[in-house]
Amino acid sequence: MGKKPLWFLLAASVAVNLFFLAGLLYPQLMGAPEPSDAAVADPVAAAAEDLDLSAAQVAGLEALRQRTAERREAAGGNGGSFRALLLTELAKPVFDRDGLLQQMEERRARMGTVVLDTTEDLHGYLATLSPEQKAAFLERAQDRGFLRRLLWPQREQR
Repeated sequence: MGKKPLWFLLAASVAVNLFFLAGLLYPQLMGAPEPSDAAVADPVAAAAEDLDLSAAQVAGLEALRQRTAERREAAGGNGGSFRALLLTELAKPVFDRDGLLQQMEERRARMGTVVLDTTEDLHGYLATLSPEQKAAFLERAQDRGFLRRLLWPQREQR
């Protein structure tokens, strides 16, 4: 085989690999897409209407959202995001694999605690609902975005 086909195959391989790498990094670097009108609406008000929540149940849900936001902020807020870690590492002249791995593990541990505490708190909140309300809540929770919109208030954009 001559040199020309080998260079062509090498160039094609590099192009395909860069295409796939870009596909993996693009969502992390660009952040979440703009929220739709449904996501912009007050998720607590929507849940209150959908589930026929009492004023006390709405207040409990608002308190749960506030505690969740406080936990998330205490765990590192925006400074500990994967995107921030990635961009910091990309700016360095030399890639520090072990350092990045350690930072990712620390972030995972902090956020794991937040998720556990929030799940325990949510479990307690669900005990205040009627069996019908709880069943409807759990049915809506099958939608991936439902809990995220309801429990993780949007962070302010910087």
